[in-house]
Amino acid sequence: MNLALIVNCAIAPVAFLVLCLPALRSTTARKWIPAVVLMSVLDSVATLLPLYVPALQVHGSHWNWSGKIIDIAVMLASALIFIATRRFTARDFGLTFRQAPGTGRAIVFMMIPYLIVMAVLTAKWFGETQPQTAETIWYEATMPGLAEELLWRGILLALLDRMFTGRLQLAGAEIGYGAIAVTLVFALVHGLHFGKDLAMQVSWLGALMAGVTGFLLAWLRLRTKSLVLPVVLHNATNVILETVPLMH
Repeated sequence: MNLALIVNCAIAPVAFLVLCLPALRSTTARKWIPAVVLMSVLDSVATLLPLYVPALQVHGSHWNWSGKIIDIAVMLASALIFIATRRFTARDFGLTFRQAPGTGRAIVFMMIPYLIVMAVLTAKWFGETQPQTAETIWYEATMPGLAEELLWRGILLALLDRMFTGRLQLAGAEIGYGAIAVTLVFALVHGLHFGKDLAMQVSWLGALMAGVTGFLLAWLRLRTKSLVLPVVLHNATNVILETVPLMH
């Protein structure tokens, strides 16, 4: 594994460690800090595993299908372990198809307008100039949302909200430190990258878009009490970014 890859994989765990430092003041909260860091590390290890174990690779594919599938399996297994300790329930992680009352309003007043705005912005500024392959569309419509939502708005959000209990009501969702922390790190990993020479590359637009989208996903997860719609919204966003053509 090259040094640049290690540094890039360390961005999220280090950022979460820093954001968890206020929990050191509480003996009941600080015990969850290792779990937050570990889950962030496991995500990278699981996703990148096929790159170092050729037998796990899907030959002929241009996307890391097996890495994402392994990541999904690891996140689900981790959630089940937490649930088995009786410290968390499946609903704490959003692992339920049952939607909270008022979910329909969230779809009408947040999800649909967001997707329309995203499609318009993509067509105007960063749409595709060439049609995408069927594999790319299928990948973006399935894998990223499942794997990332299980981790970010599922396990990590639940762990951080267990550590920091303060809440603020925002349009029907109880927003706490966990949602803010997850959103900040989500924006960071999408906007910060280190090249092979360890030169730091910053994409402010990437960070801004990921931050806004990440916060809306966290809000939707907390509003609906489920990961179902965040997964749908995440994958729909990726499909829009990959398929909407650039309008000249």
